Amino acid sequence: MRYILSLFILIASFSAFSQNKINWYELDSSTKINNNGKKIIIDLYTDWCGWCKVMDRNTFTNEEVINIINNKFIPIKFDAEYQEEVFFNNNNFKFVKSGRRGINELAYYLTNGNLSYPMTVFLDENYNLITLLPGYHKPDFYKKVLSYIGNDFWKNMTWEEYLKNN
Repeated sequence: MRYILSLFILIASFSAFSQNKINWYELDSSTKINNNGKKIIIDLYTDWCGWCKVMDRNTFTNEEVINIINNKFIPIKFDAEYQEEVFFNNNNFKFVKSGRRGINELAYYLTNGNLSYPMTVFLDENYNLITLLPGYHKPDFYKKVLSYIGNDFWKNMTWEEYLKNN
């Protein structure tokens, strides 16, 4: 009986743990996004990007980061090298072969041609670019950025002012 109870507790703990994650939409040729008036956060990555994997492992598993993203944003993951056509914000974006790999036009569009990975793209409720956040960031810094944008402080104060007050 004790063994069964321990197993039940272990399964319940695992279930609770596994549910505490970011509810990403993986953007591909069939994804339909309705942001319901929420801001959008896009994790732009590639399969070969080591820092993208570190971001997934260290930052996107932090409980506070998870809660802010799930509550304040529509979270989207997008492989910048996705090879099929993508429909996003009433536009079609295609894959363009270049060198050994290539790039999906959406990645180029979202970053205004400033490609680097990982890249976090923040869009407002109307799909307008708020800002780009290139590179890997630890959870503590990332939480500050998420709060600054998620709580609309960016509309009334500079990043420097926000940091001074928080």
